[in-house]
Amino acid sequence: MSYFYYNCFYSYEMGLILEEKSIHNGPQLDFEMISVPGRDGDVILDHNRYKNVEVSYTVSFIGTKKTAAALRQWLCARAVYGYLSDSYQPEYFRYAVFISQLNIEEVMHNVGRAVLTFSCKPYLYRKDGAMATKYTQPDFVLTNPEQYRSVPDITVYGTGNIYLNIGYNQYYMEDIRSQIILDGELMHAYSGTTPLNEKIRFTEFPYLRPGDNQISWGGTGTVRSVYIAPNWRTL
Repeated sequence: MSYFYYNCFYSYEMGLILEEKSIHNGPQLDFEMISVPGRDGDVILDHNRYKNVEVSYTVSFIGTKKTAAALRQWLCARAVYGYLSDSYQPEYFRYAVFISQLNIEEVMHNVGRAVLTFSCKPYLYRKDGAMATKYTQPDFVLTNPEQYRSVPDITVYGTGNIYLNIGYNQYYMEDIRSQIILDGELMHAYSGTTPLNEKIRFTEFPYLRPGDNQISWGGTGTVRSVYIAPNWRTL
């Protein structure tokens, strides 16, 4: 049975039968073509990012009026990115938000069929790369199985001045009190609710290139353990 899973519920739990999946546009680079008077050809202004992708599911509804009301609450509760996966690519998931402009409760109860559209971040993320693994000894290898570099979530438990080596890059952190979390997606360093961006001495957050990535750490401080969620991804 085909299904999609979004924000803690499967589509069939909401009385939906999944008929078809479609992706409206592939990941596109975000850039502008700018014409400059007196200059042949356009200038490319590259914003160094990919645009969102729209994913739609054509569904039939076999639930009740009460279930139709629950659909609205499920899909339209908040305008934030949620976890979206489906049976078509079960090893991957996306970060998505529901964007269909329709009265879910009315359409499902009266028509019984609809197209549900989500705006998704451009990358597909591997489920086996979403969980963090604990490391207590430096000098090991993480192998990125995808063809695109990933941006890991890294938590360092330690104190003092610490550096983290990933491949040929070194990431220096100073005066760590107990832990520091490096969130590459948000480009933010913190511990709990306390920002720690003033503790880092690098401008580009750690990334894992395709293939093998040698990882080690050191410094005048002490590292007790490092947790890494690699966030393997592809387009």
